[in-house]
Formats: sequence, C-alpha cells, structure tokens
Amino acid sequence: MAVRYVLQQCNNQKSEKYGHFVARVYSLGTITTDELSEQVQQNASVKRSDVKAVIEEFVDVLKEKLGEGFSVKLDGIGTFSPRIRAKYQLVTAENPYDIDKVDAEGKPAGIVSVGVLFRPERKRIAGGQVQTLMPVRRLRKYENYVQQTNPPSGNGGGD
Repeated sequence: MAVRYVLQQCNNQKSEKYGHFVARVYSLGTITTDELSEQVQQNASVKRSDVKAVIEEFVDVLKEKLGEGFSVKLDGIGTFSPRIRAKYQLVTAENPYDIDKVDAEGKPAGIVSVGVLFRPERKRIAGGQVQTLMPVRRLRKYENYVQQTNPPSGNGGGD
C-alpha cells in the first residue's frame, strides 16, 4: 500500500513560491458507508446490514454528543471535538462580549464558524510521531502527472 501523489506547480504570481512544485495527495475517490460496511462484513462474521446500522447509529450518537459539548475519543482513530471560531471583541462594562450581535447583513458578528475539529490519535515511534490512521509512510507518484492548477479528482486507476 502506498499513498499516491501528484506534483502541483504554484501559479500565484504574488507568492514567493511561484513556479515551485509541491507534492499533493491524489485521491482515488471516496468510500461510502455501504462500501465500508461491505468491507467490514468480509473481514468479520457480521452482516453488512448490521454493520451499516451500527455505523449510522454511531454517527447519530457522535452528532448528539458533539452538540452537547463533549469531545469523543475513538481509540486507534482520534478525537472529535466541537469547535467555535469567533472574532475578538473589545469588552468593557458598557460593551459585554456578545455572540448574538449581528452585522449590517444580519449575520452573527462575533462567530466566524461552528464546526468539528478532528485530531488523529498519535503514537510515538523511534524518530518522532506517526498518526495511527496513516502508519505507513510509503508514497508513489501517480503516473507522470504534473499539474499547474489543482489535482484531478475522481477514481484514478488501480495499483
């Protein structure tokens, strides 16, 4: 197993990296819950429909716990935590911190975004740290593809 990559050239003329190349992951696509359930079924003695039901219920519980303000740690995977990105406000006795203020367009003035932060679990190995979700660090160039904008999307060829 190896993660495929392509070379991408910076075409932002304002950047000091203009003309330089950087390696970017080439995605082979997205695995759906159904496909994941099928793979788990092949590796375990549980039916695909049961695996899918557990995954779907897990997602519901994950959303519920994050919405209540809990972080959720999955051993061997990582931790999901609720996240708020907010703007700094000058706070005085007359001007308390207020996330409910709205700007001229009716949008919350103090909140930039609300979402989820994922921190992969890490384990120590000789010479540093490695994420447990990507323990193998082998890379393989995707054909001889060099791009000047964004990587191609889709389901690239097989190994």
